[in-house]
Amino acid sequence: MPIIALVLSTLAFWMFYWFVRMGGVDHIRASSEKRKEEARRAAARERERTACLRAVDDPREAATILMLLIARVGGDPTKEHITAIERLIRVTFGFERELTERMTAARFIASRAEGFEQAAGLFSDLFNARLTTGERQELLGMLEEIAAVDGPSTAHNEAVELIKRRIGLASAR
Repeated sequence: MPIIALVLSTLAFWMFYWFVRMGGVDHIRASSEKRKEEARRAAARERERTACLRAVDDPREAATILMLLIARVGGDPTKEHITAIERLIRVTFGFERELTERMTAARFIASRAEGFEQAAGLFSDLFNARLTTGERQELLGMLEEIAAVDGPSTAHNEAVELIKRRIGLASAR
């Protein structure tokens, strides 16, 4: 028994010595700071990745991005999707002259989004603040039209229901 006590006390002494004199505290503190730094960097990368989406302040541009993203819900957008989106933004928003620039910008911003859900979450406050109920219903109609280009699907229906809830039209339609 005394031998076990001697071994344990020696082990405890050297652990304490390492911890205090040989940088054990610094080692533990550094690993903790490293984890905090990694978490901070991950949060900064996420903010940087969604900065384009958060910078959108025009509901028309946000609607164009959502139309591109709802076309992406079932896979890559088809030529018919793009044609329908261009027709809608030309007729509804009056983007006749700057159609190419608007579509290019919207495609770039849409490529930065993880998916329709993320963009709908970010844009719902913009839509609720800047659009009337009639305009939100018109937006919903445009999204439903784009979703139905290749025929209705479960994924598209879920995306439409999500945006209905986000902009406060779930019970209105």
